[in-house]
Amino acid sequence: MMLSTKSRWKGDMVNSNGLRVALVGPLPPPSGGMANQTRQLSQLLSQEGIEVDLVQTNSPYRPAWIASLQGIRAIFRLLPYLCQLWSAAGRADVVHVMANSGWSWHLFAAPAVWIASARKVPVVMNYRGGEAETFFQSAYRWVAPTLARVACVMVPTGFLAEIFDRRGVSTQIIPNIVNTERFQGGASDTGSGHHIVVTRNLEAIYDIATAIRAFQTLYTQLPGARMSIAGSGPDRAMLESLATKLGLGDSIIFTGRLDVEAMVSLYASA
Repeated sequence: MMLSTKSRWKGDMVNSNGLRVALVGPLPPPSGGMANQTRQLSQLLSQEGIEVDLVQTNSPYRPAWIASLQGIRAIFRLLPYLCQLWSAAGRADVVHVMANSGWSWHLFAAPAVWIASARKVPVVMNYRGGEAETFFQSAYRWVAPTLARVACVMVPTGFLAEIFDRRGVSTQIIPNIVNTERFQGGASDTGSGHHIVVTRNLEAIYDIATAIRAFQTLYTQLPGARMSIAGSGPDRAMLESLATKLGLGDSIIFTGRLDVEAMVSLYASA
């Protein structure tokens, strides 16, 4: 593991006074899980008096028409990203990387670690790849040298911690950030029947089809029940067809992608 050479790091104690963090990760839009976590972490660190230097991994393409050129467009995002990384790492006391599996690891997370290592800045790896086991099985020989250069690996769940543990990598479990002022529990209005909410991208990895089939079982016992599926993705047509086939076409609503405020309202109605 790489150790800090900077004066504000003393053992396990960190003085936040004047601390500067280069935070590497995506930002909304879209309001996905990692993007929201990056934004909230930035806000919370700033509230603690820590100076945050955001390095966005999903910055808009410039010029905008580059987005239509598949393949080539990656270069127009990657090169400015690497330049910003080098600059931010030179100013930072620590680099905090929001990491994912697959090409996101190779294009964004790994370069951040290696650049920080070259500039002798400690790295906190905040790993949240849902397909970590599959990714590691095929690419761990490339991942391991990068992990060896981080000071700390954070994961949001015990599930991910076990995947790292099987490869001899220790982790710290830090749950996802939840804004309890915005998302508050309480009794919902069930006057119109039970309302089930699913908030996931419509992709095979999240298996929304199983949630729909489970809802069918519930619906046979509670005919007034309804389901809202908030998200977008390539499986939407298939899932809509499944809902219709199961006779649930009028009880399941596909809302599409929602912004944060609309998501708050949807949760409140559940």
